[in-house]
Amino acid sequence: GGWRCEPRSPGARHAGVVFVIRRDGSTTGFQVRQRSGVYAFDLEAQGAVEAASGAFGPLPDGFSDDVLTVIFACDPQLIR
Repeated sequence: GGWRCEPRSPGARHAGVVFVIRRDGSTTGFQVRQRSGVYAFDLEAQGAVEAASGAFGPLPDGFSDDVLTVIFACDPQLIR
């Protein structure tokens, strides 16, 4: 099973990550922008994005920029 935005450690709050998808579909520039307060949860968020690297596919021909910046926020309180 993959990461489901559910903390395994009590007390984890929301985390925010950002990364860039290049025209060829590869990813780069991963950063945790907002830490959850639980190190293991932040590592899981990072691992989930890294595992998906390359799975996004190339950017569509109609997309005019060379990169797409993605900001992902995970807040377990909102998905309960």
